[in-house]
Amino acid sequence: MAFYTLGLTFGIVIALTVATLAIWIYGLYFNFKKWGMGSTGYQDELRNSFWLFIATWIHQAFKDGVWVFVKTLILDVLLLRRTLRRSPIRWVMHMTIFYGFVALAAMSGFALFMDIIEHFNLLGLAHEAEMVKEMMALPFDIFGYLLLFGATIGVARRIFLREVRSRTSAYDVVLLGGVFLITITGFYAQWMRGNSFLVGDVFAYPIYAPHFALVHTILALALFVVILPWSKYMHIIAAPMTILANRGGE
Repeated sequence: MAFYTLGLTFGIVIALTVATLAIWIYGLYFNFKKWGMGSTGYQDELRNSFWLFIATWIHQAFKDGVWVFVKTLILDVLLLRRTLRRSPIRWVMHMTIFYGFVALAAMSGFALFMDIIEHFNLLGLAHEAEMVKEMMALPFDIFGYLLLFGATIGVARRIFLREVRSRTSAYDVVLLGGVFLITITGFYAQWMRGNSFLVGDVFAYPIYAPHFALVHTILALALFVVILPWSKYMHIIAAPMTILANRGGE
């Protein structure tokens, strides 16, 4: 468990994971309940209701049938066809950031599950769990580079394009800059461990790898747990739900 050093023990990682999930679940509940207050056509005592919002959203999303819902989900949410129509560069940026982030988040969760199996030797599968984690190293690097590519496009557009730069707010700087820093620190921590995809041992310096891993973890928790559920960045959930509720369209 070389990754969990500098005080970042396995127990602390599990505790942080539980706390992260709890904050996200409560954040979703808080926002859904808040959005439910905007519902119309219902009795006032039901307006401030989490379940009212869920029921209303399901009704709207499936109003034209399952096929329309699936079509909208694939074309407008997963493939971002509306963004592609407006700007191919923005489409590439959004696609690489979205799928890079989602894939890394999913694999991180699965890797943590493998860590639990290895740590407690559940069902005697500690060795197999360690092998699975080793096999995940390449996919981690590939999707990491994908996320870094998208984040770099986003940063470059806001630096070099005057029109984009003039519309950039502090919120945009925090989110995009945070994603960029999180990706860079994660990569550098991995590069310092050595044997990394594309760069090999060029940046190998194992003694400092845990420091960058810790910085990477703190930045990720600060941005995606403390900021995202309580700011306008909830649009990463609100926007797809709005598109689905409207059954596509503009």
